[in-house]
Amino acid sequence: MAIGERGRAERATQALLKLAKEIADSVIGEADQATVRAVFDRLCMETDTGPDLEPAAQQTTTYH
Repeated sequence: MAIGERGRAERATQALLKLAKEIADSVIGEADQATVRAVFDRLCMETDTGPDLEPAAQQTTTYH
């Protein structure tokens, strides 16, 4: 990975972490680290798969 690409990846990760924290806090108040991580993982999955795919549609386990 080139230096420029690393910087972009780090900025994207930080942006997703910030968004995950904002989403988790807006849903349950002051979210703990595990909740923020779960939201972050979901955002990453959705970013990687794109808007047309929904791999969690067949998932039967919920996290609430």
